[in-house]
Amino acid sequence: MPCWRVGWRFGSYELDVGRREFRAAGVVRPLQPQVFAVLAYLVRHRDHVVSKDELLRELWPDAIVTDASLQRAVSLARRALRPADRGLLRTHARHGYRFVGEVTGADPDAVDSAAGGRPRYLRRGDVHIAYRVVGDGPVDVVLVLGWSLGMRAVSELAGATEIVRALSRRARVVMFDKRGTGASDRVKALPRLPERVDDVVALLDAVRSPGAVVVGFSEGGPMAVTLAATCPARVRGLALVGAFARMAAAPDHPDGWSEAQIATLRSYVQRGWGSGATIRALVPERHLTDAMDAWAARAEEEGASPGAALDLLEMNLDIDVRPLLPRVRAPTVVLHAAGDRVVRVGNGRALAEAIPSARLVEVPGDDHAFLFSGRPRLERELLTLVEAARRGRAIT
Repeated sequence: MPCWRVGWRFGSYELDVGRREFRAAGVVRPLQPQVFAVLAYLVRHRDHVVSKDELLRELWPDAIVTDASLQRAVSLARRALRPADRGLLRTHARHGYRFVGEVTGADPDAVDSAAGGRPRYLRRGDVHIAYRVVGDGPVDVVLVLGWSLGMRAVSELAGATEIVRALSRRARVVMFDKRGTGASDRVKALPRLPERVDDVVALLDAVRSPGAVVVGFSEGGPMAVTLAATCPARVRGLALVGAFARMAAAPDHPDGWSEAQIATLRSYVQRGWGSGATIRALVPERHLTDAMDAWAARAEEEGASPGAALDLLEMNLDIDVRPLLPRVRAPTVVLHAAGDRVVRVGNGRALAEAIPSARLVEVPGDDHAFLFSGRPRLERELLTLVEAARRGRAIT
């Protein structure tokens, strides 16, 4: 099974795609993001001469990039090498560019985009946060999973792996397990929302991301909203999928969970945790099979302990990010199924109404996380956000 660290080595050089670092003899040589993207693309596609049109199409679609700007990016990539090695990047007149060195390492395309590679760990105080990085595009996408769902379980769900694979062709995808869940350290008590948001900021720093398109699924929505509202420079686009601003119902929030629903969930966690009911809820009814039931039970058991699940529930019941919604300035799309059985569609409508310029995508059915019948629409919307972020990062 391959390590999740992907990239290439040639001679004394190393391209670390996950950390977006270029090293010579173990020493980091800083590269502009666009220059790193050009070098990584040429190494990755070293089997052929890469035309200028291909570079522009794959790295900066819809952006206005001049020949001079592209030539400068290639020139800076070449200058990052020692003089004796600059011939590794060859210019083919009227055709394009090609990398001709001997390369070792794992190409990102050779690593299944969400399947079982070993995670990396970010240390936050005494807690280790597990994360994975897939792809090497010039835009970052951070996936904030809902409830106790972990990366390992996601790797076993076809719709999720297809989304990650599609995004990784255009972007660098960052996934993580929230503290207390999945492969991250268990903690005595789960933190409040601000500390969890700080974990995401630290993760962005760890992978050297200046900003990302952030996708919040279900309970991950409030985290994504808080990050966008309090750290606007770090969020280049926002997608909220089956999400809410407040979990519990209130007189001014009738679409939240009722006291009876909350009591039922508490009872289940205390007496039946591990049978998969909370994870099965994200699966549309027509997709529920014996195999899916087994997956849900395994995902629930691996995602959190019963005590952690109870702590998570109590934390969620305290969440109310409605005051932050008007402060969100990132381009935002809200996706919600009209028949969502987990988070009622009124929550999505309220998010779209309160976030300035947000766009609501409401679809029929009960695909809570848009990983089944809703997956093609989710993929299109996320790629639209990625392309918009790319257009804002044209090379100069």
